[in-house]
Amino acid sequence: MPKIIISDTSCFIILTNIGELGLLEKLYGKITTSIEIATEFGEPLPNWVEILSVYSYIRKSILLTFSR
Repeated sequence: MPKIIISDTSCFIILTNIGELGLLEKLYGKITTSIEIATEFGEPLPNWVEILSVYSYIRKSILLTFSR
């Protein structure tokens, strides 16, 4: 299964609001997101959400483009 990356907080917010954040784990297992997204979400994320620093400015700019 491909690595799933959440590049926007809306997915976390919407699923949390309807009580279905765990659906991501059921569908994909481990999810990866950035420190910036986790901070913007503002709530602790479950341990199946891997939080990584974006180390490539090119990749970071791509993620920022898609999250707008």
